[in-house]
Amino acid sequence: DLRGCVPLTSSPPSVSDGLRGGHSVEMNRGTPDLRERMQNRFEVDQRAALFGSRGGASRRGGGGGSDMHAAASREMMERQNDAAIEDLEAKVGQLKEITRSIGKETSDSNMLLDVLGLDFDKAGSLLKGTMGHLKVMMQQKSGKHMCYMVAFVMVLFFLMYFLRGIGRVPGGGR
Repeated sequence: DLRGCVPLTSSPPSVSDGLRGGHSVEMNRGTPDLRERMQNRFEVDQRAALFGSRGGASRRGGGGGSDMHAAASREMMERQNDAAIEDLEAKVGQLKEITRSIGKETSDSNMLLDVLGLDFDKAGSLLKGTMGHLKVMMQQKSGKHMCYMVAFVMVLFFLMYFLRGIGRVPGGGR
């Protein structure tokens, strides 16, 4: 008689199977039968059961505790974002001040370069005039001017040598 045998394709017999079919076989107590499992499959978040829930709550029917946790998490993230925004605003202010000081330094440097350019132009024109006078003096065939120039250069070197000697302190490290 095969009435007490369970087919291989169905789920293991349960208490309800034993009561319905008149059988008293109890192999797995507490396990729902195939029909009950199929009816309840949409009530359980299968993804959360398989992979674990992210953030502590399932997506369907999370409950009040998970909503409170999510709200607290959002609040904490908002506070962190506000702190990051304040930090960025402070850094932008610092960059603004640095940019202003760089601009001021650039304008000051440009003014200094303009003044130096004018001074070098004046020095160049004076040097050009001096070279013109030296050229005129060399073209004259009198040796008197050449003697004056050599004497001037010798006096200048002697004066520099003498001033250098005075600058040294006796017993100094030089």
